[in-house]
Amino acid sequence: MEIRSSKLFKRQVADLVCYLKVTFGKRIAFRVKNEIEEKVFLLKLFPNMGTVESLLEEEPLVYRYLVIKHNKILYTVEENYVFIHLLWDCRRDPIHLMDLIKEVD
Repeated sequence: MEIRSSKLFKRQVADLVCYLKVTFGKRIAFRVKNEIEEKVFLLKLFPNMGTVESLLEEEPLVYRYLVIKHNKILYTVEENYVFIHLLWDCRRDPIHLMDLIKEVD
């Protein structure tokens, strides 16, 4: 299965890695980036492995997520591909998730 991701997701991952590098060092940043890449790779093999996001049940698409530390990778499974929408920090107010998901291209 093919993996596609939004520009927002790519930017969020780059921002997270940059933040971790400055705050905790290159080793931690590298470890988290690798963990994200591993989870994304697993989605190719097992696209429905993530849990359905209950906060977005009212949306027309079925959003699933995988957890990495205190972040969620939010994605949907389409017919021929998996689309990764965004990286969500679980410590943020969940109300903002609904607003942010509408901004994804």
